[in-house]
Amino acid sequence: MENFNLPFQNYFKDLCKIPRGSGNEQAVSDYLVTFAKKHNLRYVQDKTLNVVIYKEASAGYETHKPVALQAHIDMVNEKTASSTFDFDKDELQLYIEDGFLKAKDTTLGADNGVGVSYMLAILADTSLKHPKLTCIFTVEEETTMLGAFELDASLIEAEQLINLDSEEDDTSTCASAGGTDVFVTRTLHYRTNPYEHHFTLSIDGLSGGHSGADIHKEKGNSLKLTARILYYLSRSYEICLSNFQGGSKVNAIPRSAVASFGSNEPFEIIKEKVTHLFADIKKEIEYTEPNFTFHLEETPSKDVIALSESNDLLKLLYLFPNGMRNRSLQLDGLTSASENVGILTMQEEVKISAALRGSLNSLVVNLALEIETLANILSFNFKEDNWYPAWDYLEHSPLRDTLEKVYFQLNNEKMHIVPIHAGLECGIFKNKKPSLDIITMGPNIYDVHSPNEKLDVASSVKTYHLLTNLLENL
Repeated sequence: MENFNLPFQNYFKDLCKIPRGSGNEQAVSDYLVTFAKKHNLRYVQDKTLNVVIYKEASAGYETHKPVALQAHIDMVNEKTASSTFDFDKDELQLYIEDGFLKAKDTTLGADNGVGVSYMLAILADTSLKHPKLTCIFTVEEETTMLGAFELDASLIEAEQLINLDSEEDDTSTCASAGGTDVFVTRTLHYRTNPYEHHFTLSIDGLSGGHSGADIHKEKGNSLKLTARILYYLSRSYEICLSNFQGGSKVNAIPRSAVASFGSNEPFEIIKEKVTHLFADIKKEIEYTEPNFTFHLEETPSKDVIALSESNDLLKLLYLFPNGMRNRSLQLDGLTSASENVGILTMQEEVKISAALRGSLNSLVVNLALEIETLANILSFNFKEDNWYPAWDYLEHSPLRDTLEKVYFQLNNEKMHIVPIHAGLECGIFKNKKPSLDIITMGPNIYDVHSPNEKLDVASSVKTYHLLTNLLENL
């Protein structure tokens, strides 16, 4: 491919010929083993299919502190609705358009294939100057972070780690959130609707967003807003739920919700109350949610749950913590603790799924305990799963200082050093080996996890140049 033939770019093209969706990394893991053998490099392939490849320090760097490089080998498999592409056997069809590398009708896998290709090029190049290297290739980052969790910490033969999974070439992450998912459930008991009327309330038009990156933007949560309206109704009239659904991902702010309920009050009374409540909420969020709408209609009768269950569920949802809970006074603009009520399903069992995040592990523990306590008070079951640790900000980071210095020398501008309110593999490595000094870097990649994903070719060269110069200065 013209204008994409540098060594790291050729390695990336090789990766694009190998199926490597999350959970299907055997072939690409074996490819890395073959690479290590070809270049006579020491390596470990563990039972999870992580691969770690070692390279000794170049001449004159034997006494310098060893460095670890890290990227994940899996990618998100997404394609357009009309595509017949088979991610299990087809090679990605690459092309360059307006300076961007893309894949026809599919995700590109630059997240995080470019980081992988950087490491392979560095491992193969005997002319580079660098300390001893530990190159860590992990699996299943996009789904479970299994690779990072299962990696034996003794394989990290370094006290400095450069994560290559960033997506802006002028920005490096300096801290990330830890988190967990919590699930609150209760078995329901349905009965024939004893009320004269049955209504369905739907909320829509909310903008949604990422439960970490967007949680501080005061976006409306459809589940919380619907619960608020229903709880207010239940304080004035007897209502009883037959259905309540909303949200599709625990880590996404839900944009719509629908709830159905029985009541003896006529449509006009319910409509007047809901309209009044909606107007109040609309005023509260008009700057962040200008397209917020509701629809209420009388619908055919359906079985409803027990009145006590309905009341308990509305109390739970009304009181369920949600949104930004704390912000950092050390790092300007950082949300340090948050909760997102992401999914609600209601059939034989009602299930509320929420994502909790915190810049310190203790904050996450406290958030979870608050919800568990609330669940216990109202006789709901509580479960916690998918925990991942925080990467706390390191006040004094020689690695970060060196990165900033080298970046300025090469670009005559300052690099942006930012914390994020989302989970990274860095937090897992830091938890395994607390002595690690960690930074992140990467080229400009846009629309990741979608068929529109594209890599800025010039940026990928710029970032590789930064990485090799950084290694030379460590």
